[in-house]
Amino acid sequence: MSTTPTAREAGATARPATWSDADAIADTLAKAFFDDPLICFLLKDEAARPAKMPKLFKLLFKLGLPHDACDVTSGIEAVALWRPPNAWHIPPLQYVTNGAAFIDVFGLGGGLQVMGIMDVIERRHPHEPHYYLQAIGTDPGKQGKGFGGVVMRRHLAVADAAAAPCYLESSKDINIPIYKSFGFEVTGEIKLANGPTLWPMWRPARATV
Repeated sequence: MSTTPTAREAGATARPATWSDADAIADTLAKAFFDDPLICFLLKDEAARPAKMPKLFKLLFKLGLPHDACDVTSGIEAVALWRPPNAWHIPPLQYVTNGAAFIDVFGLGGGLQVMGIMDVIERRHPHEPHYYLQAIGTDPGKQGKGFGGVVMRRHLAVADAAAAPCYLESSKDINIPIYKSFGFEVTGEIKLANGPTLWPMWRPARATV
């Protein structure tokens, strides 16, 4: 029997992340996404992947931090990287200004391939203003204990208060029922050439009373 306390037993809450959380966030997400089909497709070198994944998630967090939409649980057991309405797209200039970090993760040739893959995914991205859940993950040792739900609900509440819809792409079919429990529904499939399938999911706006 697991002795790991549940989120409720631990009194876990969610809060906005700050830059001082960056390394812990990168570590938690790297562990959570260790077998993610999309990440493994983007980082094909299995031997180099463990060292590169924290760098990738730290970069994603850095790019999203100015939008004040990244959340963590109190012990950073779970992390959610959101982007607010009209801010889901990462402009090419940000790749340029963070070029050293980007190339450190993917290499020069790999970086160009990744940008091409992201372009395929982004062409299917809805343009109606919405909150975009870019990534959510829980430390594997704390999964199934409710920490992911705690961090998910914080920004769902923000979206509901704004009567705004939400969007995500699930890279694992086994996670689809979890997202459905939060009100997301599958809207199609994104099949990457020689790569995995992603499932775009949309959560309609919910006006709060």
